[in-house]
Amino acid sequence: MMLSKIGLQAFADFINLSKVQVGGLYYYLDVSKMEARVTSKTGKNYSGNIIIPYSFDYNSQSYKVTSIGEEAFMSCSGLTSITIPDSVSSIGRSAFNNCTALTSVNIPDSVTGICHCAFENCSGLTSVTIGNSVKIIGYSAFYNCSGLTSITIPDSVTSIGSSAFNNCTGLTSITIPDSVTSIGSYAFYNCTALTSITIPDSVTGICYCAFENCSGLTSITIPDSVTSIGGHAFYNCSGLTSITIPDSVTSIGSYAFYNCTSLTTVTIGNSVTSIETGAFGECSALTSVNIPDSVTFIGTDAFSYCSGLTSITIGNNVKIIGYSAFRYCSGLTSVTIPDSVKSIGDGAFN
Repeated sequence: MMLSKIGLQAFADFINLSKVQVGGLYYYLDVSKMEARVTSKTGKNYSGNIIIPYSFDYNSQSYKVTSIGEEAFMSCSGLTSITIPDSVSSIGRSAFNNCTALTSVNIPDSVTGICHCAFENCSGLTSVTIGNSVKIIGYSAFYNCSGLTSITIPDSVTSIGSSAFNNCTGLTSITIPDSVTSIGSYAFYNCTALTSITIPDSVTGICYCAFENCSGLTSITIPDSVTSIGGHAFYNCSGLTSITIPDSVTSIGSYAFYNCTSLTTVTIGNSVTSIETGAFGECSALTSVNIPDSVTFIGTDAFSYCSGLTSITIGNNVKIIGYSAFRYCSGLTSVTIPDSVKSIGDGAFN
C-alpha cells in the first residue's frame, strides 16, 4: 500500500519523536536534529534530586537536551531539586506545575521563554533565578508560589503575562526592568506582602487587576509612559497612601483605586478625560481632589463613600456627573458645579 505525502510526513514525525528512557529520565527524540525533549515518566512520578544532562548517548548517537516538555514534571510532589543545563532553550506549559516540594530553581541564560503555568502551585519555592535571555514570562508562570519572597526579572524580559505572579503572598520585592512593555492582567494579584514597586518608563499600560489586593503596597511610581490604568488595577490596595497619575494617562478604569482606604492624596494628570465607575470609591481617607479641566466625564460611584472628602474642585469641561458619583461623601460641605455640566445623575450627592 502506498502512503500519501501527508502520510509519509506523519510517519516520519512518529519516527523522529520516539519516546525513550535514558538514565532515569524519559525523552522524546528528534533524530533529524539530534535533539531531545524531557517528558513525563511512564507509570509514576519523578522524585528526589533530578539532574537534566546537557546531552546523552543513545544507540551510538549523541542527543542534545534542548527543552523541557509540557507537563514533564507536573504534580511530582516528591521532586526536591532540579538542575537545568544551559542547552535548554524553553520550559514548556505546566512543566513543574504543582511540584510542592521544589524549593529553588536556577533558569539558565540559554532559556528564552517560560511557558504558561510552568511553575504554578510550587508553594515551597523560595528562590528563583531567571536567566538573562528570557523574553516572555507566560501567564500564571509562578501562580500561587506562596513561598517566593523576592525575584529579579532580567533586562531581556519584554512581557509579564496575565497572573504571572498571582497569589504570591510571600513576595516582598520585585524589580521590573526597562525592557518590559506590558504587565498583564492579574500579574501581581493578591501579592499581599509587596510593599513597593517601581514601574519602568517602558510600560505603556497597567492592565486589569494587575495589582489588585496588594494590601501591603504603600507606594508606587507610575511613569510618564503609561497612557491607561485598567479597571481594578489597584483595587483594595488598602496600604497605599498617595498616588500621582502623570499627564500621559488619558483614562482611569472602573474601580482602579476602589477601597484604597489609606489613600490621603491623589494627583490627577492633565490629560485624563474620564474617571470611570467606582474609580476612587470608598477611599475614605481622601480629603481633597482636584479634577482637571481635561476631564469630561465622572462615572457612577466614582468617589462614593469618600467620607473624609472635604474639598473638591470640578474642572471646567466636565459634562456628566454620573449616578451616585459623590454618594455618602459626608464630609463634603460645599461644591461648585461648572457651567459645562449638562447632566447630574440620580443620587450624585446623596
